[in-house]
Amino acid sequence: MFQPSERTSHHGVTADTSPVRVLVVDDSEVFQQVMSQVVAQTPGFEVVRLASSGHEALDLLAHVPIHLVLLDRHMPEMDGIETAHRIHERHPDIVTLILTATPPHTSARVRSLAIEDKRNLSPEWLAAYWQRRTRRR
Repeated sequence: MFQPSERTSHHGVTADTSPVRVLVVDDSEVFQQVMSQVVAQTPGFEVVRLASSGHEALDLLAHVPIHLVLLDRHMPEMDGIETAHRIHERHPDIVTLILTATPPHTSARVRSLAIEDKRNLSPEWLAAYWQRRTRRR
């Protein structure tokens, strides 16, 4: 699977020029499309799959190699925070970013999870976030 040592490019592309594989998880089709467009416009990134729930995301991650998961904070049944914790338990190398349209605290941290306002998401912001996250590993 994904090895942290492979990440070397300043555009988020791995050393073998493989794109950063992204799973977008949101119960709103509108936000799925918005997040997908941002990812598609970010050099070196590609949306591999879309999911509308935390359960669906966890099922997909068991079968599809993913590097980054963009998660909606507020989803029915299992919210983005719970989903992120379960992803980290099962797939510790996958980077997760929780996004919300109604942030209680922009850039807040919940048990070491990043939570950002969806309005901050742009190709430049996403590439910079990936850089920061992968540099720490």
